[in-house]
Amino acid sequence: MNKRDLKSADNKDQIESSPTPDRDNVLEFSATLRELKKQVDPTLVKQREGWRDRNGNVRMVEYVEWHTVADILDEAAPNWAHTVKDIRQIGDLMTVTVAITIDGVTREGIGTGPAQSEIGIKKAEHDALKRAAVKFGIARELYKKESDAIENETAVTNNGVQDFPTDPIARSLGELVTAKQLGMIRAIAREANIDPDEECNNVMRCSTDELSKRAASSLIEHLQSIKLPLRRVS
Repeated sequence: MNKRDLKSADNKDQIESSPTPDRDNVLEFSATLRELKKQVDPTLVKQREGWRDRNGNVRMVEYVEWHTVADILDEAAPNWAHTVKDIRQIGDLMTVTVAITIDGVTREGIGTGPAQSEIGIKKAEHDALKRAAVKFGIARELYKKESDAIENETAVTNNGVQDFPTDPIARSLGELVTAKQLGMIRAIAREANIDPDEECNNVMRCSTDELSKRAASSLIEHLQSIKLPLRRVS
């Protein structure tokens, strides 16, 4: 074997023994995800009112501020970047789509806020940032708790009292009541001789076509639980 062959063989050995860049990236990203999925420091977790039941009892949910999410990203993934992908107004709501990229992986989230002020747009962007971050694992345990609470929200209590969300209005098109739900609401209300919009306004202070999917489920449960006609359809 001549020197050229030896050199080629050495180069081949070096190539075969060196990990590929793709494998390195996967390992690095996996390590970053493990850091991001760690439980959030309890001192950074805040609480807000989630909903209030018919007895006036307040149900609380836990959350973290957007700047806490940004701090976690800075520490665990200092090369992270975010981009505002879309801003649009839907009625009285402003929706913002934010994309977060870490090690070449991009995940998006949508946030909403009132369209009447700049503060609403900022709120929408901050919410979108948090929703994109949770897809990387940040504060996912808090979102799971809230999700579990929302699932229980539509259940009738032991006293037969229906729980209603304090914020029943949809914050994005994805959360908006479906045509199927609206059909159920109108059909049940018609059988009970009730004006669905009037009843919805009485219990949730909004019209049926403004409801979120989860609020619509609560209204359906409420209408099904009514035994006697409350209001005649005009």
